[in-house]
Amino acid sequence: MLLGDLVDTNTAWISQRLAELGVGIYRHTTVGDNPERIVAALREAAARSDLVVTTGGLGPTSDDLTNACLSTLTGREMVEYGEAREHVNEIFNLFGREPTENNYKQALFPRGTELIPNPVGTAMGALVEWEGTLFATLPGVPAEMKSMFGETMEPLIRARSDGSIVSKTLHFAGIGESALAEKVQDFLDAEDPTVAPLAGQGRVRLRITTRANTEEEAHEKIRPVEREVIARLDDYFFGEDDETLEGAVARLLQERGATLALAESCTGGLLAKRLTDMPGSSSYFTEGLVTYSNEAKERLLGVPHALLLEHGAVSEPVARAMAEGARRISGADYGLSVTGIAGPDGGTEEKPVGLVFVGISDAEGTFAEKLDFTAWARSRDSIRERSTNRAFDLLRLRLEED
Repeated sequence: MLLGDLVDTNTAWISQRLAELGVGIYRHTTVGDNPERIVAALREAAARSDLVVTTGGLGPTSDDLTNACLSTLTGREMVEYGEAREHVNEIFNLFGREPTENNYKQALFPRGTELIPNPVGTAMGALVEWEGTLFATLPGVPAEMKSMFGETMEPLIRARSDGSIVSKTLHFAGIGESALAEKVQDFLDAEDPTVAPLAGQGRVRLRITTRANTEEEAHEKIRPVEREVIARLDDYFFGEDDETLEGAVARLLQERGATLALAESCTGGLLAKRLTDMPGSSSYFTEGLVTYSNEAKERLLGVPHALLLEHGAVSEPVARAMAEGARRISGADYGLSVTGIAGPDGGTEEKPVGLVFVGISDAEGTFAEKLDFTAWARSRDSIRERSTNRAFDLLRLRLEED
């Protein structure tokens, strides 16, 4: 993880669950497989926290050091737990295999440990109380960690924690972070509920968070803030919590019983991917064409050769023709197109990297919008992602108008 080879998804998942249980998260720490640094990290965490949760380092190899480091910190010797040794045998028997001697390292824990059962793996976890701090060691395998957290940690934390922390996330598009912040600055300055902006790739999230005795009370505190924020930013609001731009488009298409076809160039099928990542997309998404070359635009979408010669592939007229062609050949109610220069090469003074056009065609007509993503000219991925987000947002606005 420190080298960037793996992305730590466990921490995000645990933090979310802890917040739901009323536990305030003070810090995330990633530390390498070094005994001195692990012990130092555990000691530092204990100095500021009532609960320290670790993941990883519970395996049978020499670099699995978590429980041994906890032993060093607490001054409690490592002892073998017969229950844990038998558990290792049972798991190996399930797969018709014999454990080697190093597998029994997973039966060693600091004296005084309360074991955390692991129903799906060999590594049981440890609950150790030390100087007012509860340490919980969990395996790094996400499936094992989540199962153990739900079955053992969650009931324990519910019994010990005071109240609930609840967050509500509102999603906005078509407005920048600074412009959005200006409209809701009074809420950003408030202490309870707190409101925090989170920007990324043409979208902005506002996370509203509060603590209360019960989850219901927390939602009551959030509700008036949520209503006022949406009222001020209604033109840009498209969903809440897990909603996505493509999800909002899908919902509107399904409500209207309408269908959509895509014609993509610089996004290379990214719009189609995000639509088909959602179950049930076949009910509204008819087809998508990636027409990267001019020849493909002519042959598959019917874009006139003269139009391409006169204006070039990256132009408003061609974006309109692509959207019309997608709608015509598919019989869909809406055609959505994207054409642009994603870079990092291929731009000119007249048409720089980051110049993009989005076209939309429906029964009422066809229009196109010019997008300027030249500020992200060094990031091909960013231009493609922002183009996709803006295309979905323009279609969402069109569907809401209709």
